Amino acid sequence: MTTVYALRPPVPALQRFVEHYWSVSPSDGPVDLRVDVFVDARADLIFNFAAPYRREVIGGATSEHQASNLDAQRLVPIRIIQRGMVRTTGVRFRLGGLGAFVRGALRGWTNTTPSPADVFGPSAVTCERELAATHDFDEQTAALDRFLIAQLVSDPGYETFARALERLEGSDGNSSVESVAREVGISTRRIDRLFARYLGIGPKTIARVLRFQRTLRALMRDPGHALADIALDAGYFDQAHFVKDFKRMTGGVPRGYRGYYPPAGPADFAPNVVVFLQDGET
Repeated sequence: MTTVYALRPPVPALQRFVEHYWSVSPSDGPVDLRVDVFVDARADLIFNFAAPYRREVIGGATSEHQASNLDAQRLVPIRIIQRGMVRTTGVRFRLGGLGAFVRGALRGWTNTTPSPADVFGPSAVTCERELAATHDFDEQTAALDRFLIAQLVSDPGYETFARALERLEGSDGNSSVESVAREVGISTRRIDRLFARYLGIGPKTIARVLRFQRTLRALMRDPGHALADIALDAGYFDQAHFVKDFKRMTGGVPRGYRGYYPPAGPADFAPNVVVFLQDGET
């Protein structure tokens, strides 16, 4: 039994906002797949056409999803379990990317799983029908490109938000909101409003997520690195705060993630752990 887990890039006009499209389907029988998604404040748009999947908040509630949904920007780690005759296609947004396609404020969607139509309107229903009508991932990719290009909002406010987010990302969350506001030329209150609108999470919280992601990448790249050094380098005042944040955002402890980073991982890789259970991988 083979699981087809495939990725495709969006068209260049969307690559600023979308990391990739992904698809999971069995080539010759049911699948048994687990994906652990750590806190990265990114969103996934999930179109589900076959068996339901289980979504577990690690250390929290579990829900079953038969229908398609937006797994919006999250501040909790989750585990996705797919079993049976799975057929799923999705969009993985970059940090802040979802806000370029949604007309309303994203704050109300944080840590929720609304239907695509609730977020994007009737065009999401049309897109879902196009995706369901074909098993060819290249054709699905083209349909997703068309859908998202039509949804793209031309908005000066988004560009201001994007500049502020870029400065936070560039410092791995170690720039203060006040210094970012000065660089962008707006008030801290304006930054708070922009982040509520286009990301759904405040800038100080995003700074914590970025610091955590830096420590996770460091652990995965260099398993021999001392935890105290990793925490200090990422801007944590002490190792205790680092371990507390790490557990909150992964559900585990730092030593459990040493050495996982893929050899060809990009600089902005937001690490997740994918396990094909039927293949006996860990």
